[in-house]
Amino acid sequence: MNYSRVYALFLLSVFLTSCGQNQTNVPQDNVKSEIKDIGPNIMVRNIKKGRNGTILIAGPNNSSFGDVFRYDGKSFTNLTSKLGQHIFWDVLEDRRGNSWFASTDSGVYYDNGKSIQHFTTTQGLANNRVTSVYEDKAGIIWFGTEGGISRYDGKSFRNFTSPNAPLFYKEGHWNNEINTIIEDKTGKLWVGTRGDAFVYDGKKFTTLTHKGEPFLGVWSIIEDRKGTIWLSGYNGFKVSQTGGLYRYDGSTFTKVSERGAYAIIEDKKGNIWTTGPVNPANWTVQALSRYDAKSLYSNKPIVTEIMSGKAFYGISEANDGSIWVGDATGVYRYDGKTITDFYNKEGQKKYIIDTKQSVVIWKGSRLLGGWEGATFRGDDAGTGDVELVKGELLIDNRHLVGGTAEVDMNTIEQKFDTPGPHNKLPAFFDVKKFPVSTFAITKVETGNDGNTKVPNDGSIRVNEGNIKVTGNLTIEGITKAVTFPAQIYFKDGMDGTVEMNGTLVIDRTDWGIGYSSEELFFKSGDGTISDEVKLFMKIVAKK
Repeated sequence: MNYSRVYALFLLSVFLTSCGQNQTNVPQDNVKSEIKDIGPNIMVRNIKKGRNGTILIAGPNNSSFGDVFRYDGKSFTNLTSKLGQHIFWDVLEDRRGNSWFASTDSGVYYDNGKSIQHFTTTQGLANNRVTSVYEDKAGIIWFGTEGGISRYDGKSFRNFTSPNAPLFYKEGHWNNEINTIIEDKTGKLWVGTRGDAFVYDGKKFTTLTHKGEPFLGVWSIIEDRKGTIWLSGYNGFKVSQTGGLYRYDGSTFTKVSERGAYAIIEDKKGNIWTTGPVNPANWTVQALSRYDAKSLYSNKPIVTEIMSGKAFYGISEANDGSIWVGDATGVYRYDGKTITDFYNKEGQKKYIIDTKQSVVIWKGSRLLGGWEGATFRGDDAGTGDVELVKGELLIDNRHLVGGTAEVDMNTIEQKFDTPGPHNKLPAFFDVKKFPVSTFAITKVETGNDGNTKVPNDGSIRVNEGNIKVTGNLTIEGITKAVTFPAQIYFKDGMDGTVEMNGTLVIDRTDWGIGYSSEELFFKSGDGTISDEVKLFMKIVAKK
């Protein structure tokens, strides 16, 4: 049976029926916005509390990997930059102050401040794709993986796979794809999966059902101060039992709202906060929503929509009562009056080229190679460095839109690909008269037919990183337009470092550099130097 088609039909039926239902009244807070212009600028998956009032943020980076950041009230620090490029999804700071970093491509990393341990399936982890990490009251660490639950007692792992036969998705292993784990006041574990949700009492797993149907696709579960369980998911396949937010009082499930939730928290005042779709059948419209504590148990609880957009994920309350929320474009803080955006998404930003980390390599060769019998001796191909004096890149909403660079022509050096004696290529440039060459960007095209629109989910996809750069290159007083392919990406997912790699191929004669050129081949013979010169560049720029 094709369950992806069944699921699509399920969502369609939910959408059609929900159009005829009364929608929850959503009054808007009278809030203002401000921009700090720092912090993560891409996908924020999870937000947790750290020590001493700090905030831990997992997920932000480009499409290929992610990191974990700590905010101490003044600045953001990348906690996983030394662990390599991995897709870090969740984070935990345990009661002893140790840090756990869960990744979806490389298992779990444990940092006790002195050393780092790496846990994978080799050490006993159920699966190397880990999407959640949780510490219970006894200090046991639980991991939600794509291959079941892993329990770690500080010495060894114990894994739980396929705890119950699936009630809805009869094929596949969706019950093993764990989204969230929490422990209630009685010591029971509540587990949300891509398939059925269930409860573990230490001896057996019990599938969560409502009106005879399991809860499916549960991403978040919490227990409030009264002992009530809150969860969001799809309950069965019946029209009257669709997706939304539910509460459980110990004996009965009650549907609170049609709004779904990727994450749920209870604040100090007893309000319930959620992130996720306004309508579970249409995930393109999402919001940060607050359910008023005084009306939680009424037929129509008061819901205030604080923010709306295309994708909302992690959420947490700071010690000062402010709410932190992550979406596809960064992290925000709401203090009851003001929404602080920690990354300015509009307007151009100037990044200064780091001349020490940036490199420009040129490569040239003779037109004809040398032979000794049937052995090719090479073409005296030579490369050399040339140093950047200064420069800048202009970035607008994570797209390169302009920039300039100056090159010190006095720094050109020649190296060879192969060892042995070589004839050094003669000097091409009049460095005394023209000591500096310049390049100014005039146009940038993306790899999707010039469409520079930011992806709807805020991510930096691979195809968005492929660009064509056009600009004016000035050498020895002559300016010519050139175009070259390049890749650009934000190296650490914050408004701090941008890296561009490109290769420019030029015909040196266009700039009047004609010594032993190909046009003089019949006169100079095998001493002819190829007119083509390649410039390989790695440009690192910082805000």
